[in-house]
Amino acid sequence: MISRFFKSTLIAAAVLSASVLSALSSSVSEWVIVQGGAVRLIRASEPTPDGLYRGGIEFRLEEGWHTYWRYPGEAGIPTEASFVNSVNIASAELMFPAPKAYSDGFSTSLIYSEKVVLPVLLKRMDDARPAILNANLTFGICKDICIPGQAEVSLVFPAATMKDEVADKLVNDAFAQVPIAQGDLPSQFPEIKVVGEGKERQIEISAKVPAKEKAPELFVEGPAGSYHGVPKLTSVKKGKAHWTLPYIGLPEDVSELELRLTLVTKDGAFEETQNVSVPQTTASN
Repeated sequence: MISRFFKSTLIAAAVLSASVLSALSSSVSEWVIVQGGAVRLIRASEPTPDGLYRGGIEFRLEEGWHTYWRYPGEAGIPTEASFVNSVNIASAELMFPAPKAYSDGFSTSLIYSEKVVLPVLLKRMDDARPAILNANLTFGICKDICIPGQAEVSLVFPAATMKDEVADKLVNDAFAQVPIAQGDLPSQFPEIKVVGEGKERQIEISAKVPAKEKAPELFVEGPAGSYHGVPKLTSVKKGKAHWTLPYIGLPEDVSELELRLTLVTKDGAFEETQNVSVPQTTASN
């Protein structure tokens, strides 16, 4: 006769084994509850043809709450992730769909609301072994007030896996929303220039847009440490759009300024980096 203790031990071992197998085969992590919502990791069922693995950081936000893009705009906390404690991960790149501009009457922020999946592109050190992605997330989350958010999420990327159509769709849709990098394509921006001096100094930006485009969006990121505002659309006509961006918050003691530009039109989202000449001010001559 099998003792009660032995039966309990067998049951406990079976439960533990099932939990481990579930964790290894699952395409999603557990939700981590945060103020105003929840966050988790997801992954695609299979690697890409070039051997990279695709995943995502999924935010689900309660009604009225929002979080921020990698550059938050005039107010907010950028969304960032550290993967330093991951296992068998050679590299992990966090990517961002284009945000939405949001004004509270005092400042304009660049946000995500309701739900968003931030894509993550991974490369393993050894494809024959499972990998574990450990993500330490920091972000801002706001409704009537804004507070810093933090979450730690973890997910196994097994050597072999089962098909998960729901997770695959979430990941595929997220990567499809990442702005198209310029690469070898022609620039979308025929003219970018710095004009004026002192408090009147600003950047004037022109972009090519579809002929019937009425409300293109432009998001600009200056060099690290910049705390500038959000471009203001001044005109859209015959396939050209124009914005101005106050120079306040951008470095003064440079002859060239690197700007990362994300343009959103009805044809999609596009991203490129441009180096812009910064004329010397009268005081510096």
